Amino acid sequence: MEHEEEEDRLSNLPKIILHNILSRLPKKDGARTSVLSKAWEETWYTFPILYFSDGLFVGTFPQPWEGFLRKRKNFIDYVKRTLLRFYDNGLAIKQFKLSVNNFELHYMSKDVDHWLKLASECGVELLELCLPDGPDQDEEGRGECYVLPNGVIEVKSLTELVLMGGIRVDTAFMNHSIKFFSLKVLSLWAVLSRDEHAIEHLISCCPLIEHITLKCCSVLIPNVATNFLLESDTSGVMKSLNMHGLLKLKTVDVQGIQEVYIDAPCLEKFCYCPGDFDAPFKIDFDRCQNLKYLDLLSLKSSIITDKWFLELFSKFPFLESLKLNNCRMFERINISSVQLKVLELSNCSNLKEVNIDAPNLLSCVFYGGGGSEPIISFLRSSSQLEVDLQIPIDYLDLCNLRESLQNIKPQNVLSSLSLFIFQPTEDALNPLVFQVSSPPPSIKHLHLRSVPKNEILFSSVVNIILSSCCPATISLSFNPFFCTKAFIEFLYETLMERKEDGCFCGSGDTRCWWHGLKDVKVTSSMKIDENVDFKTMLELLGFGEEISFTLEV
Repeated sequence: MEHEEEEDRLSNLPKIILHNILSRLPKKDGARTSVLSKAWEETWYTFPILYFSDGLFVGTFPQPWEGFLRKRKNFIDYVKRTLLRFYDNGLAIKQFKLSVNNFELHYMSKDVDHWLKLASECGVELLELCLPDGPDQDEEGRGECYVLPNGVIEVKSLTELVLMGGIRVDTAFMNHSIKFFSLKVLSLWAVLSRDEHAIEHLISCCPLIEHITLKCCSVLIPNVATNFLLESDTSGVMKSLNMHGLLKLKTVDVQGIQEVYIDAPCLEKFCYCPGDFDAPFKIDFDRCQNLKYLDLLSLKSSIITDKWFLELFSKFPFLESLKLNNCRMFERINISSVQLKVLELSNCSNLKEVNIDAPNLLSCVFYGGGGSEPIISFLRSSSQLEVDLQIPIDYLDLCNLRESLQNIKPQNVLSSLSLFIFQPTEDALNPLVFQVSSPPPSIKHLHLRSVPKNEILFSSVVNIILSSCCPATISLSFNPFFCTKAFIEFLYETLMERKEDGCFCGSGDTRCWWHGLKDVKVTSSMKIDENVDFKTMLELLGFGEEISFTLEV
């Protein structure tokens, strides 16, 4: 009786609260609530967050053509029926998300137009379209581009617009008398346009825009022979983008545009990747003096020099986070900033020496390129600084691991180490011999992401790693290709046995940390009884699940 009363009290909550509960549940679980009571059924049928995916209807391939056509019709009818229910009852739609990747788009374009119209008239706030990439052509000569209707831009309630895939933004769509008065978030992925400046003009029509994402957008190239634009014609990268007069703009994420110019006084975060083309790129965001976060990817030209770093921190005095990934660097760079808190350098070629003077730096991540790691010196550092070193290394180069760790100066800032040890070829399966000369650095965490599968090498791998560093914890994620259960078991047995002949002492009088190892505690990411024994834990360990060893020294 009490249980029923509790259910009644929950069902009688205001609709806005019940909708909020549904928004936090997976879609399948949310649908199941409709059978709990009449109130929950009504709540589900008025839930204003709609997501439709043809993947839930199409099933697996191959399949009979008749069945495929029936499923496509069922999908179209289901979307239309749901939207009409909201429209006919005057219900609001907060989010409308549509993903079509399996059914042919040219058979459905008019339906999609109708769906967008219904959602727009229901006051949609977030509109997300995910369609197949274009412009391709089918056997009957029809293109797969979807032309966004002009009416979408007139939706005054729209605050977020996400377009992904072969969606064409025509020049006619860029009516100067219309503006996205409420739009705050704009994301365009692989969107196409006829005009080089169409997307730029679209952005200029959004006075309240705060977040912009542009990834791999293209310009359709006219057919040279006929001078007509065909949907099957090729597309080229956007050459330039100019954003100015956007007083609310906070974040910009751009990929695949050669030249980017930004004048936005409130910009806080800028991410840029030029894309896969050989032409030189240019970025100008000097006027964005309130910038706090800067991410640069795949900058192949040698613009990142010592002078570049010097000017960067003087131009942007509030810069807190700098991430450089796959960028071509000078051999020696100096970083000096009082404001910097986060620094990431990943796969930065040519780099041999980094001098960092950042007294408030809290996190530094360095991902090596597989060769000799640069010397990284911290001239002034916070007591809270944590340095994470991620190293891909060949098995035959494993003896150089100790030297790579010693390149971090001072040693006590190194807090975690992630290792990707590549499997050697069959003709190089002899175990390595490693001589210890001095006590290894102590670190908080060692993550073994990839280790050789051949059991002949297990002993030398473990000995070299544990003589190169003294970790407080060691974690491994089970993967039959990168980290087998056999290796996890071997590491566990090595740690538990702690034999004298298995220590890392050299010829000197200094005794290694192995002699002081008192206890090893084993934990797992699985939800199991903490008292379960290791053998059972290992048997239950699933793909990608993690097992950890805590070492008490």
